[in-house]
Amino acid sequence: MKFMPALRATAVAAVLGVSGLANAATLIQNGSFEDTTVASGSWGIFDSLPGWTTDTGNGIEVRNNAVGAAQDGNNFVELDTVANSNIMQTISTVLGQVYQLTFWYSPRINMPANTNGVEAWWGNTLLTTPAITGIGGTSNNWTSYTYTVTGTGSDVLKFKAVGLSDSFGGNIDNVSLSAVPLPGAALLFGSALLGFMGFSNRRKV
Repeated sequence: MKFMPALRATAVAAVLGVSGLANAATLIQNGSFEDTTVASGSWGIFDSLPGWTTDTGNGIEVRNNAVGAAQDGNNFVELDTVANSNIMQTISTVLGQVYQLTFWYSPRINMPANTNGVEAWWGNTLLTTPAITGIGGTSNNWTSYTYTVTGTGSDVLKFKAVGLSDSFGGNIDNVSLSAVPLPGAALLFGSALLGFMGFSNRRKV
C-alpha cells in the first residue's frame, strides 16, 4: 500500500516537531540587554531597547558594569530610572505549551531592601509573591529565579520596580524562556508509533 511511507513521514515530522519545540533556544529577544551600546562603566536611559518597551517611568536604564557587574555579558537593567519603571516584551508562544522562565536579580549596591523591590508578571499573573528584594552589598549579588508559565499564543512578560521610587532600584539580567521538554512517556509513545509504522510498511512491500 503506497500511502504508508507518506503517513510515516507525517508522523516523523509531528513527533520531531513537538520535541524540537522542547529543545528550542530561548524565545526572549535581547535577554541580556547586550544589543544596546553603552560605554563601559557608564549607563544610559532609553525610550526602548531591541525586544523591550516600557509604559511606566522615564525610559529603560541600561548599565554597562556600572555600580556593579552584569551577570551575563556587560549590560544589565536597573528598574528605577528617576522613578519606578518597568520593562516588558511580547512573546509569540504556543497555546497550552508549558515554558520555563528564568532570570537573574540583584539588589542595588549599598541600598536597603525597601528600594530594591521587583515584580515579574506573565500577562495578568504575578509570578513573584512577595516581590523579590534584598539588601545591597558591596557588589552585585545575582540570584537566579525560575518559574513555570503557560503560553496563550501571545504573552507579555513584564518586570516592574515596586520599591521606593527614588532612582535606586533592583537589577535584572539574563532573561530566558524555553519550552519544557515533553514527558518521557510521550516521547516513548512517539518512538513506538514510528517503529510500528515502519514494521507495517516492511510487511506490505
